[in-house]
Amino acid sequence: MKELYYVIQTLIHGRGANLIKVISLTLGLTVSILIFAREAFEFNYDTCYEDSECLAAVQIEWNHNGEKDTGFMTMGPMAGAIAESFPKEVESATTTHFWWGGTSLYKDDVRFSPGVLIADSCFFKTMRTKILQGQASEMNNPDILFISRSLAQEMFAGTDPVGKVVNLNKSMPMTIKGVYEDYPENSTFYDLRVIISMATTRKYGWDYWGWNGGDSYFAYIRLRHPSDIETINNRIDQMLEKYIPQEDKDKNQTWSLRLIPFSDLRLARNYDGMGIIWVLLILAGILLFTVTLNYVLISISSLSYRAKSVGVHKCSGASGGTVFSMFLLETGIIIAAALLLMALIMLNFRDFVEDTVVVKLSTLLAPERIWVPLSVVLLLFIVGGVLPGRLFARIPVSQVFRRYTEGKKGWKRPLLFVQFAGVAFISGLMCVVMSQYQYVLKKDMGYNPKQIAIGNAYWDNEATRDAAYQFFKGLPYVEAVSSANSTPISGYSGSMIHSESGQALFSCRSSYFMREDFPALMGMTMKTGRMARDKEEVVVNETFAEMMRWGDDVVGRTVYTEGNTFKVVGQLKDFQIESFRTEKMPFIARGNKNFYGTVHVRLKEPFTENLQKLNHDVAEAFHDQTIDFTGYEKRIENSYNSVRVFRNATLMAAVTMFFIMLMGLIGYTTDEVRRRSKEIAIRKVNGAEASGILEMLSRDILVVAAPAVVIGTVLAWYVNGMWMEQFAERIHISWAVYVLVVMANLVII
Repeated sequence: MKELYYVIQTLIHGRGANLIKVISLTLGLTVSILIFAREAFEFNYDTCYEDSECLAAVQIEWNHNGEKDTGFMTMGPMAGAIAESFPKEVESATTTHFWWGGTSLYKDDVRFSPGVLIADSCFFKTMRTKILQGQASEMNNPDILFISRSLAQEMFAGTDPVGKVVNLNKSMPMTIKGVYEDYPENSTFYDLRVIISMATTRKYGWDYWGWNGGDSYFAYIRLRHPSDIETINNRIDQMLEKYIPQEDKDKNQTWSLRLIPFSDLRLARNYDGMGIIWVLLILAGILLFTVTLNYVLISISSLSYRAKSVGVHKCSGASGGTVFSMFLLETGIIIAAALLLMALIMLNFRDFVEDTVVVKLSTLLAPERIWVPLSVVLLLFIVGGVLPGRLFARIPVSQVFRRYTEGKKGWKRPLLFVQFAGVAFISGLMCVVMSQYQYVLKKDMGYNPKQIAIGNAYWDNEATRDAAYQFFKGLPYVEAVSSANSTPISGYSGSMIHSESGQALFSCRSSYFMREDFPALMGMTMKTGRMARDKEEVVVNETFAEMMRWGDDVVGRTVYTEGNTFKVVGQLKDFQIESFRTEKMPFIARGNKNFYGTVHVRLKEPFTENLQKLNHDVAEAFHDQTIDFTGYEKRIENSYNSVRVFRNATLMAAVTMFFIMLMGLIGYTTDEVRRRSKEIAIRKVNGAEASGILEMLSRDILVVAAPAVVIGTVLAWYVNGMWMEQFAERIHISWAVYVLVVMANLVII
């Protein structure tokens, strides 16, 4: 208790320096813990299933005359074929697809909008999903679905949902046949709270099931042992030979398969994810290292005025171990205060924090990941407490009788060097990340996304389609309306282009139907010819014509694809398909006069208000189906969500590092002024001005800062280069930008 009393008195006496310590630790701990916990969450994605190491996903690589395309969407029978061919290695296999992402369920007139998955009857067995009610065998029947426990509670408030009938998109009665346990947030199926039987899609002919295309499915395999994945991968291509259609072999089209651990699926799909993860880990590591060294720097800087009190403690019988334990206790109290302040920040800015890390705080700091903040705090405590504590413990008793002067600066300069380099690194990173994010959002995509709203709608016959078209055109806040089977930011299905003799040439993106007025609504530019008007006509883009080596002679050409022949009637200028992460792709669009599919509406200003009116009026006019319109620009922003998260994390780290550096610099300067007070006084007596004293101190710091800032900026340039590789379109960053980063950091320092 006596030691605690003295520690508290010491903390009160040095409240100014301790306040700096608490603030710097709070900032550093908050950001570094959030980043480390976020990356731990990422690395543990899809490990939440029973025996998750036995789960695998099927990856397929298409090879068309040397042109390769890798993905996870495969043919429907693929999972069953693997299970049949490898009975010793495969315990079960399932096929799924995500076609109905925007589906709504209606219980009476109440609407629910959960995520929907289509799956076969082996899904629950393969994923080892806990079924709370019902039997998995029910998934063999059409017009049935299973719902999650949370959705069952929302829809039926504790009553038994099994056997109840709900309406799918107001148009299809579906019977609930079971309830399953919800998936956790670190699961691929987290948002999917409805699972519809694959038999339903087969009954209504909504999908193609075979080996001649229809590669819209995802196949997952449960192995008997984790090592079986290598056994299957060594023999899977031989198995595949008997399933590849003969016409594909004749056209030099080949497939290649491999299984990857299911826990690697998220990173494999999100091709920029791994790079961002490692950069964020480096960022968090630098931040934690800097805040720890800053604490050490401020602590050791107090040696000159705390030495006498340590000597008094030793004269009173305290041993070096007692002094050491007192300093550890002091460090523990300061860290506890910082953690308390961090908790208050997280609670009061919870929405901002969760939006930044895109994970709920309750999930991020769940018991299974509590080791992350504990490890960070333990590292800080050991380094920040032990190193200064040992120095304090070694102070001799003689310091009671004479003034303590610490003449060496060797221990201070390396700490400042690391801080300066860290700030320069994060500053250089932040400038490029923020610039690239704004660049891809504002860059011309070859069409005009402003004031466009999109929604999916289907009408059964030509009369109702025409009536729907006239309805949209008649709305006073609508400038133009059209439709196509998809939209550029979402991408298009692939089609193989053949020569006249049937040889496969290349794969291109294909819009299966597009109204004649669609390019004009989107602001696309017709280079030559006109838009296709019927199903026998097509338009192509510049990249398509270039790959066909047509030159400027495009109109009137013939295109052979999917066993059909089309006449080219026009050429569009290239526009961006998907986000600027993808390279330019060849594109072909077929004409169609019908109005359905993805409806595009260009609204008048004010856009947000008119979008609300549009959804209200559409809900009243088409009460027999669910049609939701969303802003097109919002879709574009969502396609760069991982970049936005990285930008936010970099910005937080940069601001935090900046304040930590300033606090460390203030502590260093204060200590230098105190240590050299006699020298400064003598210089003033001899006529030195304040500016001269400032120049003297700044020169000492500049010797450390200049090389540190240059090294940190060079490191930022290197990491920026790696991060920018994920983009097909990149902002040009000249060397002058990095020079400005160096100069700005040095001026601030």
